[in-house]
Amino acid sequence: LLRRLRAMDARSRSGPWTARLLELIAANPGVRAADLAPLFGEEKKPFKARVRRLKELGLTESLRVGYRLSSRGRALL
Repeated sequence: LLRRLRAMDARSRSGPWTARLLELIAANPGVRAADLAPLFGEEKKPFKARVRRLKELGLTESLRVGYRLSSRGRALL
């Protein structure tokens, strides 16, 4: 899992982002993507795409409104 996250960070044109995004979601559970994206420095659409990538790895969960870390995401942090 850590290798995959490091690879995602390495491929990113904007630099490492996976840990930063996990920390942002951990600190702001249940907050909408439209509100989190500016805190992350991105527009909503690319922000949501990043969250989906982490969700595919089992690290985040979508709530009715916003996101939270899964138990796997919390363990990783």
